[in-house]
Amino acid sequence: MKLRILSIALVMISLFSCSSDDTSVNDTNNSDYFPLTTGNEWNYSNSSQTQGEQEVTNDEKLTITSENDNAYAFNSSADPLERGIITGILANGSLSKQNGQLVYNGEYVVDLSLYNLDNLTIPLTDLVVYDINASAGENLSNISNTIDQTFNIQGQEIPLVIEYSLNTQQNEILESYSVSGTSYDNVLKSSVSLTLEVNANIIVSIPLLEEQEVLSSSNYYAENIGLIFSENQANYNFEDLSQFGVPNMDSIKIDSSQSIESYIIN
Repeated sequence: MKLRILSIALVMISLFSCSSDDTSVNDTNNSDYFPLTTGNEWNYSNSSQTQGEQEVTNDEKLTITSENDNAYAFNSSADPLERGIITGILANGSLSKQNGQLVYNGEYVVDLSLYNLDNLTIPLTDLVVYDINASAGENLSNISNTIDQTFNIQGQEIPLVIEYSLNTQQNEILESYSVSGTSYDNVLKSSVSLTLEVNANIIVSIPLLEEQEVLSSSNYYAENIGLIFSENQANYNFEDLSQFGVPNMDSIKIDSSQSIESYIIN
């Protein structure tokens, strides 16, 4: 009997030990999808096509130039109008990492040069670009605010009230993803969207741009490399306010992308 009890006890201890080993496994994703070290650089091939016009291509090099309190600043080799959406944002701020999150602080400059307007600058504070421990489809950040700004529209000073909402969302982690014929393993995808509503204050408030998503951006980050591909669609569908004395602004659609060509990770 004593031998039987001892055997049962040993089996229970063995089962408990196995159970303890299983629960001690760390399921947290510790992958690094954007290595942050001063001197790291990424070379991209950029393309942009405005509806009804020819495609424009250019090269761009993004480099981490400095670090301050674990926040890393970037420089782009391209002129502002030739930068990609994401690299342009990175060049106007810094990235840091917090508990598996890639966090951006800086600003997003909405290029309105096609309308001969001043750019719209949106400040971004603690924007979560991705979260390696978040579920696919999980919303990461929402930054919303209102800007009062006067624009010179074809020689007329028009006061505008601009309401914006910028959102980031976690997407899936892919086993592999191909860019320009090269396959990359363990690729994290996240997305950015920008919604705008613009009203012109002409005696009364008149909608110039009904609330709509003006930017949709899908971005792919490869483990131990960083951003390898970015695909973006920008759409602006303006209302016709010519009857109110506001010059008409044509609707516009722009498709753009960035593809990694080479990189140096220190």
